[in-house]
Amino acid sequence: MHKLRVNSGDTEGSFFDEGTAALLRVSRLTKRFGPSIVLDNVSFEIPANKTIGLIGENGAGKSTLLNILSGMLRQDSGVMWLHGQTYQPTSYHAACQLGVGRAFQEQALILNVPVYENLLLGQEARFLRAGLFLDRRAMAAAAAQMVEAADFDVDVTRMTRSYDFSRRQVMEILRACLVPVLLTKAEHPVILLDEPTSALAKEHELAFFRLVDRVKTKGAVVFVSHRLTEVLEICDLIYVLKDGNLVAAVESKDASEAELHSLMVGRARMSDYYHKTQQHSVQQNPVLLEVRSLTGPPAYTDVSLTVRTGEIVGIGGLLGSGKSALAKGIAGLRPPLGGTIKYRGSEIHKPEIRRLIREGIAYVPAERMTEGLIGQFPLAWNISMASGHDLFSSPLGRWLSKKEEAVASQFVDKLLIKSGTPRIPCDRLSGGNQQKVVLSRWLCRTPKLFVLDNPTRGVDVGAKEEIYRLIRALTQAGVGILLITDELLELIGLSHRIIIMQSGRVAAEVDAPTEAKPSEHDLLALMLPSANPTKHDAGN
Repeated sequence: MHKLRVNSGDTEGSFFDEGTAALLRVSRLTKRFGPSIVLDNVSFEIPANKTIGLIGENGAGKSTLLNILSGMLRQDSGVMWLHGQTYQPTSYHAACQLGVGRAFQEQALILNVPVYENLLLGQEARFLRAGLFLDRRAMAAAAAQMVEAADFDVDVTRMTRSYDFSRRQVMEILRACLVPVLLTKAEHPVILLDEPTSALAKEHELAFFRLVDRVKTKGAVVFVSHRLTEVLEICDLIYVLKDGNLVAAVESKDASEAELHSLMVGRARMSDYYHKTQQHSVQQNPVLLEVRSLTGPPAYTDVSLTVRTGEIVGIGGLLGSGKSALAKGIAGLRPPLGGTIKYRGSEIHKPEIRRLIREGIAYVPAERMTEGLIGQFPLAWNISMASGHDLFSSPLGRWLSKKEEAVASQFVDKLLIKSGTPRIPCDRLSGGNQQKVVLSRWLCRTPKLFVLDNPTRGVDVGAKEEIYRLIRALTQAGVGILLITDELLELIGLSHRIIIMQSGRVAAEVDAPTEAKPSEHDLLALMLPSANPTKHDAGN
C-alpha cells in the first residue's frame, strides 16, 4: 500500500500511531539551481524511533534534500521544524549541535590525520584546555568510546589513510551516528545516512544494521540507499522522490522491491535486469588478457587468470581479498612486483598506465570522487582527462577545445547524463551521473579491455540498467571486461566466469553460463576462509 503525493505540499496524515511524535517536519520545501527545480514543494515528517527510507533515481533530489536538512544549503521556500521548534541551521556544524548528524555519500574524511581527529572533526572546541590548547589525549579517549560503543575494531590513533575504503566508510557512519548521541547529548537525534552501505564490505554491513537499530531507539534515522532490499529490511516507512517531487510514501511491510522500482523510475524493472540473454559462449574467442603468477605484496600473490574478447570475468571476495589491488596492478596504477601480463598476445613488461591507455586498456576505480573525478573540474575536462596526449590535442600541442566540447555533448546525450552540459562542474552532478562521466572518459577511446571496479556503486536501479546494457553492448563489440564488484547479484548476473579471491590468492574459479548461474550462497561459501581453493562447476 502506498500514498501518492504529487506536489501535495502537505502531508496526508501519518502512517504511525497518533502518539508517535514527529522529531522533524518539513513543509513545502523548494530548491532551485538556476532554471532547474531540484525540490518542488516537498513535505514529510520523521517520527521518533523510526528508520525512514528515502529513495529515488540519481538526480531525484535526495542529496539536495539532505544538504538542506543538515545546514549545507538553504531552501528557496518552505519551513522546517525540529522537536516542534522552527529549524533553520546556518551550517553543518549548527545542525550537528542541534542533534542532526550526517554521513555523506562521498567520504568527507581527511586521510593524513589520525582517526580520532576525523571522528571528532568540528567538535574540537569541546576539547580545549584553558581555551587555547587542544587536548588530543581526551579526543582520542572520546573517539575510542565511540568505537567501543559501535563494536568496531580500529585503532583511533592510527592515520586514517592506513585503513581501507570500507573501514573509512564505517568511520564516516560512526561520526554521523554517535557524535550527536555521545557528545552533543541531543535528547532525540536525527541521523541522515546518504548511501552509507555502498562502500561497506559484507562483514561490516551487519554491524551497521545493528548500529542503526540502536540509534533509532534514541531518535530517528533517515536512510538513503539504492539497494532496495536493504531499504525494505531496515526501514519502517519509505519516501519516494522523483524529479524533485515526493511522489509516494510506502509502508515497508506492504511493499516489494518491484513496486519501489516502479515508483522510482516510472516503469517496472526489466525481467532480464542483467541482460543475460545477450551473454553468449566465448570459449572459441581469442584470449585478450593473460595474467600469470602476478604478485603485488602484500595485497595479492601468485594470481593467474585470462579474459577473452567479448567475455566478462568477475572477481569477488571479502574485505582484504586483494581484488581491488589486483585491478590496479593490471591497469598499471600500482605495477606488480612479479609475474607476467600478456595483452593481445604480447607481454607487457613493467605495466605503466600511460602505455596501457595507448594500448586500449581502460580502468574505472571504485572510489569515484577521490580517484575517478576532479569534482570542481567541468564535465568536458573530466572526459578528456585521459586523452590530452592524442584525441584532444593537435600534433603541435594545441588543445582542441571545440572537439572536447563536442565529444562531451555527444556522451551527455548518449549516456543520458542528467543536467549535464560540457561546462558544468562534476560535483554538481548526482552520483550516478558522475559515474557516467567516468565511463565516458574511456568510451571515447574505444577501449579493447575494461577493468571495472564496482562500476555501479552508489548508482540507482535505473542507471544500473543503463550501465548493464552498456557493458553487454561492449562485449558484443568484442571488448573484454574484468569486473570487480562487491554486489553478489551483479557478479553472478553479468559474469561468464567468476574468480573468488581470499587473502590475496585465487581460491576458486566458477563457471557462470546463462543457463546455470551459481547462487549467492555458493559464492559466499567460497569467499570464507574455510573454503578449499578449487575450481567449481556452475551451480555446485
